[in-house]
Amino acid sequence: MAIRGTAVVDWTGRFEQLAAREATLAGDELDELGQAAWFVGRDDVAQRAWERAHLRYLDDGDLAAAVRCVFWLGFTLSEHGDAVRSGAWMGRLMELCARPAASPATDGVRALCAGFGAFARGEAAASVRLYRDAIEKADAAHDADTATLATMGLGRALLADGRAGEAFETFDGVMLRIADGRVSDRAAGPAYCAVIASLLARGDIERARVWTRELGDWCDAQRGLEPFRGECTLHRASVMQLGGEWPGAASAAAQVCATEERTETLANAWYRVADLDRMAGRPDACRDALRRAAALGRDVQPGLALLHRDTGDLAGAWAGLATARDTVVDPATRSEVLAAAVWIALDRGDVDEARSAAAELAACATEFDTLYLRGLSSRADGEVAIADGRPLGALPLLRAAWAAWRRLDAPHEAALTRVSIGVALRALGDDEGAELEFDAARGVLEGLGAIPDLARLERAASAGAVGVGADPGLSRREREVLALVSRGWSNRRIAEHLFLSERTVARHVGSILAKLGVPSRSAATAYAFEHGLAAGH
Repeated sequence: MAIRGTAVVDWTGRFEQLAAREATLAGDELDELGQAAWFVGRDDVAQRAWERAHLRYLDDGDLAAAVRCVFWLGFTLSEHGDAVRSGAWMGRLMELCARPAASPATDGVRALCAGFGAFARGEAAASVRLYRDAIEKADAAHDADTATLATMGLGRALLADGRAGEAFETFDGVMLRIADGRVSDRAAGPAYCAVIASLLARGDIERARVWTRELGDWCDAQRGLEPFRGECTLHRASVMQLGGEWPGAASAAAQVCATEERTETLANAWYRVADLDRMAGRPDACRDALRRAAALGRDVQPGLALLHRDTGDLAGAWAGLATARDTVVDPATRSEVLAAAVWIALDRGDVDEARSAAAELAACATEFDTLYLRGLSSRADGEVAIADGRPLGALPLLRAAWAAWRRLDAPHEAALTRVSIGVALRALGDDEGAELEFDAARGVLEGLGAIPDLARLERAASAGAVGVGADPGLSRREREVLALVSRGWSNRRIAEHLFLSERTVARHVGSILAKLGVPSRSAATAYAFEHGLAAGH
């Protein structure tokens, strides 16, 4: 379903036209200048224009229009963290709404602001009532902007009040309101971003993917757009990463890092960069990006713990997660912390801790009941079952997780789950079935360039395998590559022969040199001949 038309709005051009005549603008034109200035990132001009516009409207006797300008002044100041001035303008708004000339239109705005205030004070249940009142009054006054923002607020309040099912339905309602074309761009932008942020934070990837696509189309249609461009791009990066589009996700996140000014968005962008660097086997770059995110106030778990795990520091990995499990509150991040706790506890051989973290994760998945959380939980339960010596019981859990990742089109998570399925099958004596799972996972992980996960796969595949040969843990693919290296073949020729990319072959060669402890291809060739691993042996 398309949410809005894709006609381009040239905010830069409109801003330049109106700013050139600012001194002579009427109330409506000043309001429009405020909106255009806000869209192109000229907040100083936007605030000045709305201040003047609200006074002009009051002179003209248009109280509803004056209230609208004051609302956007307070809203934008609040978005920039200027609580003092935002509060002053919201006080002015309440004073205007209490005047005898107030109308149903101002009643809706007043109720909306009351809802915002209650929510900010942590009074979720009270804000639910206030937002419903705002929606009713705004709809009665045919004020689509106020009704849409109140519906957005209602969704967030329902989530905070533990009513996830109602909240997700309410977020769908926000998008349907935008779809009818009566919501202005200045209300549509904040609504899009707030809804998608809430969905991603609760692990509702299915809805987030749909609405992120719509947000991207909307952003692309706003020429000169500044307030939502970074956040929109970062949402895209998150969805692209889950979908296996890692180069595109990395490029998008790097773009936000280079251009974003908002501290929270910038911190989240650096964390996204770090996560992609970690999964691609670039620990130094990951560590640097995590430092940047932490310096901006971002909690860097579970990324830092997973980096420690990748580099073999299980003690450091576990220490970081212990605090995060007690402090992280948003469900998606908490579920990722708990999933990481399961993996690291199992790596440490602590099945009891893994079982405890998996139980917490299951509770989170039950509460919010999204496909993403169910996939994480089923995989964790399956891996704990394997560690408990129950591989037969693990298989239905792992296959349910794999089905969830397939439905979400999440190839990385699906591949990791197939590795665990392979481990369970081998424990049941089905070596051929296990190899098929390992091969399928290997192909995906090689294509993604998931170096640490490939290393874990090869360790899992070689554990208990027979006929490996006298080599220090080389995978089957690495033995194939080493045999061809021993023939003197170039990476390009090996890639063509094995139907791999040159980059994948280069990674294999690097891994082989590291595992053999030799400095060069010629030394690896000598090792291959000495230990019967060369071509023809």
